[in-house]
Amino acid sequence: MNASQTVTFTKKEPSADHKEPSAGHQEPSANRQEPTSSERQDRRNISPATLETLRNTVIELFSQGLFHKVGIRDIAKQAGVGPQTIYKYFGNKDELIFACIAPEFEELEKQVRRSLAATSNNALERLDSYIATTTRFYLQHRQLAEIVFMTTPVRQRMADPMFTQHYLIKELEWILKEGQRQNVIRSDVSTTDLHDTLQGTFAQYMVRKLLQPPVRNIDAECERLIRLLKPLLQA
Repeated sequence: MNASQTVTFTKKEPSADHKEPSAGHQEPSANRQEPTSSERQDRRNISPATLETLRNTVIELFSQGLFHKVGIRDIAKQAGVGPQTIYKYFGNKDELIFACIAPEFEELEKQVRRSLAATSNNALERLDSYIATTTRFYLQHRQLAEIVFMTTPVRQRMADPMFTQHYLIKELEWILKEGQRQNVIRSDVSTTDLHDTLQGTFAQYMVRKLLQPPVRNIDAECERLIRLLKPLLQA
Protein backbone atom coordinates (compact mmCIF):
# COMPACT_ATOMS: atom_id res chain seq x y z
CA MET A 1 0.00 0.00 0.00
CA ASN A 2 1.50 3.33 -1.06
CA ALA A 3 1.38 5.51 2.03
CA SER A 4 2.07 8.61 0.01
CA GLN A 5 -0.98 8.13 -2.16
CA THR A 6 -3.71 10.57 -1.27
CA VAL A 7 -7.41 10.19 -1.71
CA THR A 8 -10.30 12.61 -1.68
CA PHE A 9 -13.46 11.71 0.17
CA THR A 10 -16.73 13.53 -0.20
CA LYS A 11 -19.21 14.27 2.50
CA LYS A 12 -21.80 11.54 2.89
CA GLU A 13 -25.11 12.55 1.29
CA PRO A 14 -28.32 12.46 3.33
CA SER A 15 -29.91 8.99 3.41
CA ALA A 16 -33.05 8.12 1.49
CA ASP A 17 -35.18 8.47 4.58
CA HIS A 18 -34.00 12.02 5.15
CA LYS A 19 -37.06 14.28 5.51
CA GLU A 20 -37.36 17.79 4.21
CA PRO A 21 -38.93 20.38 6.53
CA SER A 22 -42.72 20.30 6.52
CA ALA A 23 -44.79 23.11 5.11
CA GLY A 24 -45.44 24.46 8.59
CA HIS A 25 -41.78 24.49 9.49
CA GLN A 26 -40.49 27.97 10.31
CA GLU A 27 -37.00 29.03 9.39
CA PRO A 28 -34.86 30.46 12.22
CA SER A 29 -35.17 34.20 12.63
CA ALA A 30 -32.36 36.57 11.79
CA ASN A 31 -31.51 37.07 15.47
CA ARG A 32 -30.89 33.36 16.12
CA GLN A 33 -28.00 32.48 18.42
CA GLU A 34 -24.54 31.96 17.00
CA PRO A 35 -23.53 28.29 16.57
CA THR A 36 -21.47 26.72 19.29
CA SER A 37 -17.80 25.86 18.74
CA SER A 38 -18.70 22.17 18.30
CA GLU A 39 -21.28 23.08 15.64
CA ARG A 40 -18.72 25.21 13.82
CA GLN A 41 -16.21 22.34 13.95
CA ASP A 42 -18.78 19.88 12.59
CA ARG A 43 -19.40 22.09 9.56
CA ARG A 44 -15.79 22.23 8.51
CA ASN A 45 -14.48 20.01 5.77
CA ILE A 46 -11.89 17.44 6.79
CA SER A 47 -8.43 18.47 5.65
CA PRO A 48 -6.67 16.24 3.09
CA ALA A 49 -3.94 15.50 5.64
CA THR A 50 -6.51 14.30 8.19
CA LEU A 51 -8.25 12.17 5.59
CA GLU A 52 -4.96 10.55 4.63
CA THR A 53 -4.16 9.86 8.29
CA LEU A 54 -7.59 8.30 8.68
CA ARG A 55 -7.12 6.22 5.56
CA ASN A 56 -3.72 4.93 6.62
CA THR A 57 -5.06 4.12 10.10
CA VAL A 58 -7.97 2.10 8.69
CA ILE A 59 -5.72 0.19 6.28
CA GLU A 60 -3.20 -0.58 9.01
CA LEU A 61 -5.81 -1.80 11.49
CA PHE A 62 -7.94 -3.81 9.09
CA SER A 63 -4.99 -5.41 7.30
CA GLN A 64 -4.12 -6.93 10.69
CA GLY A 65 -7.41 -8.80 10.72
CA LEU A 66 -9.09 -6.52 13.24
CA PHE A 67 -12.30 -5.90 11.27
CA HIS A 68 -14.62 -7.22 14.01
CA LYS A 69 -12.48 -6.14 16.95
CA VAL A 70 -12.04 -2.48 16.06
CA GLY A 71 -14.91 -0.02 16.27
CA ILE A 72 -15.40 3.48 14.95
CA ARG A 73 -14.27 5.00 18.26
CA ASP A 74 -11.02 3.01 18.17
CA ILE A 75 -10.33 4.18 14.62
CA ALA A 76 -11.18 7.78 15.47
CA LYS A 77 -8.92 7.77 18.52
CA GLN A 78 -5.91 6.39 16.67
CA ALA A 79 -6.45 8.71 13.69
CA GLY A 80 -6.98 11.76 15.92
CA VAL A 81 -10.47 12.63 14.66
CA GLY A 82 -13.87 12.68 16.33
CA PRO A 83 -16.19 9.67 15.93
CA GLN A 84 -18.94 11.98 14.70
CA THR A 85 -16.66 13.11 11.87
CA ILE A 86 -16.38 9.52 10.64
CA TYR A 87 -20.13 8.96 10.91
CA LYS A 88 -20.77 12.23 9.11
CA TYR A 89 -18.60 11.42 6.12
CA PHE A 90 -18.90 7.64 5.89
CA GLY A 91 -21.95 6.49 7.82
CA ASN A 92 -20.61 3.15 9.04
CA LYS A 93 -17.52 0.96 9.22
CA ASP A 94 -18.22 -0.90 5.96
CA GLU A 95 -18.46 2.32 3.97
CA LEU A 96 -15.35 3.64 5.70
CA ILE A 97 -13.18 0.66 4.81
CA PHE A 98 -14.41 0.62 1.22
CA ALA A 99 -13.69 4.34 0.84
CA CYS A 100 -10.16 3.70 2.06
CA ILE A 101 -9.37 0.87 -0.36
CA ALA A 102 -11.35 2.19 -3.34
CA PRO A 103 -8.29 4.02 -4.82
CA GLU A 104 -6.41 0.70 -4.96
CA PHE A 105 -9.36 -1.02 -6.61
CA GLU A 106 -9.43 1.75 -9.21
CA GLU A 107 -5.69 1.41 -9.82
CA LEU A 108 -6.01 -2.36 -10.26
CA GLU A 109 -8.75 -1.84 -12.83
CA LYS A 110 -6.58 0.66 -14.72
CA GLN A 111 -3.66 -1.75 -14.80
CA VAL A 112 -5.82 -4.62 -16.07
CA ARG A 113 -7.29 -2.38 -18.77
CA ARG A 114 -3.83 -1.28 -19.91
CA SER A 115 -2.53 -4.83 -19.91
CA LEU A 116 -5.43 -6.18 -21.95
CA ALA A 117 -5.25 -3.26 -24.37
CA ALA A 118 -1.70 -4.35 -25.22
CA THR A 119 -2.73 -8.02 -25.67
CA SER A 120 -4.06 -9.77 -28.78
CA ASN A 121 -7.61 -11.08 -29.03
CA ASN A 122 -6.44 -14.63 -28.37
CA ALA A 123 -8.39 -15.67 -25.27
CA LEU A 124 -5.54 -17.66 -23.72
CA GLU A 125 -3.15 -14.73 -24.06
CA ARG A 126 -5.73 -12.41 -22.54
CA LEU A 127 -6.27 -14.87 -19.71
CA ASP A 128 -2.52 -14.95 -19.05
CA SER A 129 -2.44 -11.15 -19.02
CA TYR A 130 -5.42 -10.92 -16.68
CA ILE A 131 -4.04 -13.44 -14.19
CA ALA A 132 -0.52 -11.99 -14.23
CA THR A 133 -1.66 -8.39 -13.77
CA THR A 134 -4.07 -9.20 -10.95
CA THR A 135 -1.61 -11.47 -9.16
CA ARG A 136 1.25 -8.98 -9.47
CA PHE A 137 -0.90 -6.16 -8.12
CA TYR A 138 -2.03 -8.01 -5.01
CA LEU A 139 1.46 -9.36 -4.28
CA GLN A 140 2.76 -5.79 -4.49
CA HIS A 141 -0.06 -4.45 -2.28
CA ARG A 142 -0.09 -6.93 0.58
CA GLN A 143 -2.12 -4.77 2.96
CA LEU A 144 -4.89 -4.47 0.39
CA ALA A 145 -4.72 -8.22 -0.25
CA GLU A 146 -4.97 -8.91 3.47
CA ILE A 147 -8.09 -6.75 3.73
CA VAL A 148 -9.72 -8.29 0.64
CA PHE A 149 -8.87 -11.97 1.16
CA MET A 150 -8.36 -12.32 4.92
CA THR A 151 -10.19 -9.53 6.76
CA THR A 152 -13.39 -8.86 4.81
CA PRO A 153 -15.96 -11.63 5.42
CA VAL A 154 -16.43 -13.86 2.37
CA ARG A 155 -20.16 -13.24 2.23
CA GLN A 156 -19.59 -9.49 2.18
CA ARG A 157 -16.80 -9.70 -0.39
CA MET A 158 -18.98 -11.79 -2.70
CA ALA A 159 -22.37 -10.13 -2.23
CA ASP A 160 -21.87 -6.54 -1.09
CA PRO A 161 -22.06 -4.21 -4.13
CA MET A 162 -19.46 -1.93 -2.52
CA PHE A 163 -16.81 -4.65 -2.59
CA THR A 164 -17.77 -6.21 -5.93
CA GLN A 165 -15.25 -5.35 -8.64
CA HIS A 166 -17.70 -5.34 -11.52
CA TYR A 167 -15.27 -4.60 -14.34
CA LEU A 168 -12.85 -7.38 -13.36
CA ILE A 169 -15.68 -9.90 -13.04
CA LYS A 170 -17.23 -8.98 -16.39
CA GLU A 171 -13.86 -8.94 -18.15
CA LEU A 172 -12.92 -12.39 -16.89
CA GLU A 173 -16.33 -13.75 -17.89
CA TRP A 174 -15.89 -12.30 -21.38
CA ILE A 175 -12.42 -13.84 -21.74
CA LEU A 176 -13.79 -17.25 -20.76
CA LYS A 177 -16.76 -16.99 -23.14
CA GLU A 178 -14.51 -15.84 -25.98
CA GLY A 179 -12.15 -18.71 -25.18
CA GLN A 180 -15.00 -21.17 -25.54
CA ARG A 181 -15.93 -19.60 -28.87
CA GLN A 182 -12.30 -19.93 -30.00
CA ASN A 183 -12.24 -23.56 -28.77
CA VAL A 184 -9.29 -22.90 -26.46
CA ILE A 185 -11.25 -22.88 -23.19
CA ARG A 186 -13.13 -26.00 -22.11
CA SER A 187 -16.83 -25.90 -22.96
CA ASP A 188 -18.03 -28.94 -21.01
CA VAL A 189 -18.93 -26.63 -18.14
CA SER A 190 -20.42 -23.15 -17.97
CA THR A 191 -18.32 -20.01 -17.87
CA THR A 192 -19.92 -19.26 -14.51
CA ASP A 193 -18.49 -22.49 -13.09
CA LEU A 194 -15.11 -21.78 -14.66
CA HIS A 195 -15.15 -18.24 -13.26
CA ASP A 196 -16.04 -19.41 -9.76
CA THR A 197 -13.40 -22.14 -9.85
CA LEU A 198 -10.72 -19.68 -10.93
CA GLN A 199 -11.74 -17.05 -8.38
CA GLY A 200 -11.95 -19.56 -5.55
CA THR A 201 -8.55 -21.02 -6.39
CA PHE A 202 -7.03 -17.56 -6.63
CA ALA A 203 -8.48 -16.50 -3.26
CA GLN A 204 -7.06 -19.59 -1.58
CA TYR A 205 -3.72 -18.99 -3.28
CA MET A 206 -3.59 -15.40 -2.00
CA VAL A 207 -4.39 -16.47 1.57
CA ARG A 208 -1.52 -18.95 1.51
CA LYS A 209 0.88 -16.36 0.07
CA LEU A 210 -0.11 -13.81 2.70
CA LEU A 211 0.73 -16.27 5.44
CA GLN A 212 4.22 -16.64 4.00
CA PRO A 213 7.09 -14.13 3.67
CA PRO A 214 6.70 -11.66 0.78
CA VAL A 215 7.43 -13.06 -2.67
CA ARG A 216 10.79 -11.89 -3.96
CA ASN A 217 10.45 -12.65 -7.67
CA ILE A 218 6.91 -11.59 -8.44
CA ASP A 219 7.16 -12.06 -12.22
CA ALA A 220 8.32 -15.64 -11.82
CA GLU A 221 5.53 -16.25 -9.31
CA CYS A 222 2.94 -14.94 -11.77
CA GLU A 223 4.23 -17.32 -14.45
CA ARG A 224 4.11 -20.22 -12.00
CA LEU A 225 0.50 -19.50 -11.04
CA ILE A 226 -0.50 -19.30 -14.71
CA ARG A 227 1.03 -22.74 -15.30
CA LEU A 228 -0.99 -24.09 -12.39
CA LEU A 229 -4.30 -22.54 -13.40
CA LYS A 230 -4.42 -22.99 -17.17
CA PRO A 231 -4.83 -26.80 -17.11
CA LEU A 232 -8.07 -26.24 -15.17
CA LEU A 233 -9.45 -24.10 -17.97
CA GLN A 234 -7.91 -25.13 -21.27
CA ALA A 235 -9.84 -27.22 -23.77
